[in-house]
Amino acid sequence: MIRQNPPKANAQKSVYYTNRFDVMPTSPMLPLGESQSFLQALHTPITQSYIQNDLTTLWVESTQILPLIKELFVLGYDFLTEMSAIDKLEENNEFELFYLLLKLEDTSSKRLKIKTKIKKGEHITSLTSLFKSANWSERECFDMFGIIFDGHPYLQRLLMPKDWVGHPLLKSYPLQGDEYAAWYEVDKIFGKEYRQIIGPEQRDSARIDRNDDKNFSAISFESRYQESNAPLLIKTFKSGKELKERR
Repeated sequence: MIRQNPPKANAQKSVYYTNRFDVMPTSPMLPLGESQSFLQALHTPITQSYIQNDLTTLWVESTQILPLIKELFVLGYDFLTEMSAIDKLEENNEFELFYLLLKLEDTSSKRLKIKTKIKKGEHITSLTSLFKSANWSERECFDMFGIIFDGHPYLQRLLMPKDWVGHPLLKSYPLQGDEYAAWYEVDKIFGKEYRQIIGPEQRDSARIDRNDDKNFSAISFESRYQESNAPLLIKTFKSGKELKERR
């Protein structure tokens, strides 16, 4: 039986790779068990809780993210190791945000993962009032996904130039950049009038130009002894002497 290739229409905006031969199994969501008592100390409503990959995960509404993490901060989870987002706009028009908290004083405690969802265009409260590490994490999230964090002291791009158009980690963003990205450096350095002279940026990392001997090594066995329309580098003599015996 011949394996059928998955349809490629709208493949860039697809959230999941649906080829049944390559789908990885999902990690099981286990009940909290003895850790269930941990939730009794919290007043913020938790919508879902489980253990996945040895990591306690708590789901909360986006409007309750700051109250919940404030409670966890008082309980000793005072270190934000990471936060970011996942683009699920094509699936349900939502972003999935996650926060990883760590309790440094008690090494026996498991790390906590706090997860929430926001709709496209919705804002979420910044955590910079609690964690200094949230400053750059939220700026990167804004830069890559376009998510707005209310209360952030300086919500500007972090990785891309300030005048960049689009957000590169959105699944709808072209893999090699859009037309604006292709001409960004040319327009910025030389001006749009030089587009036809210089040409667009080459963003295909797998591309090899066999005629480009500046950025690539020679990949052919063609021998080039001299430049065209230039004086000969090796000249032949009209007559020569052959040494028949050693002097």
